[in-house]
Amino acid sequence: MGARRRWLLLLLGVVLIGGAAAAVYELPEIVRRIAVARIHAATGRPVSIEAVGLNLLTGRLTVRGVRLAERDQPAPFADFDRLEARLHLPSLMRGRIWIRDLSVTGSTVRVVRLPTGDFNFSDLIQASGTVSRPLDVTVDRFALAGGTVTLEDRALAEPRTWASEQITIEAHNVSTRRDDGSVTGRSLTAGAPVSLEIKNLRLYPIHLQATMTIEGADLTPLQVYLPPAAPIVIARGRASTTLTIALDAREGLRAGATGRFENVALVRPEGGEPFAVVPKLTAEVAGFGFRDGDLQLTRLAIDGAMSVRRMVWERPA
Repeated sequence: MGARRRWLLLLLGVVLIGGAAAAVYELPEIVRRIAVARIHAATGRPVSIEAVGLNLLTGRLTVRGVRLAERDQPAPFADFDRLEARLHLPSLMRGRIWIRDLSVTGSTVRVVRLPTGDFNFSDLIQASGTVSRPLDVTVDRFALAGGTVTLEDRALAEPRTWASEQITIEAHNVSTRRDDGSVTGRSLTAGAPVSLEIKNLRLYPIHLQATMTIEGADLTPLQVYLPPAAPIVIARGRASTTLTIALDAREGLRAGATGRFENVALVRPEGGEPFAVVPKLTAEVAGFGFRDGDLQLTRLAIDGAMSVRRMVWERPA
């Protein structure tokens, strides 16, 4: 009887170990299927995930080939090649999401402005709703490399596509528990270098101070946003802008901006010599604020010179 009992216990142990091993082996696929189902339910859009890797001992998570489609067509809305994360697993038992390290590579987001003026992500904003109690989230470090965002403007008479490429983001201490989070970002948007710096960041209640700078942006592509019958054409010109924002859930929004325009020339639609030239012009907006429905503005200043050549404007018959 003793020998039989030992054999039964041994057999039971083998079965349990084998079952546990099988469960661990199948866990990444289970996680992948649950993630696909949850994302589809939350967005109402087709979603696919190529593969998920999970190590319960180290808390490492790898996700490859994520693709979120448009709502009513198979065209992709957003995708990324690879996501790697290192989780603090014990915190999940306490209802807290603590990510030690998170990185995303090869991401692309395709934004479309429809002829109606709506965007192709409007349904996602409506579906997000409101949450009475936000999640307790902390991300020690986040990095994004090789990001791209495109904007296809179909509301124009001649649709135009803009691109922000080579996007890199580095963030630290992004959390709902602390207010010392920081973010830096770089990109090349419509050929112009763009930089972003955020400090004193807290996710909830939202609090941040941000500075965004655009250097030497070409003004001529903006011609497509002028009325078709506009009597001017932007022949050349560049602009550099610095925008500062302070946002707090209790104190509201405060913003300021400085714009510098250089070598701007305007011509008539039929061509010819410029009738207006702006060698250099600086505009400043300070103390712009919005709180409890009240709008504030402390300073608006423009400094520069414009050379205008006298023209004879002919009225259409």
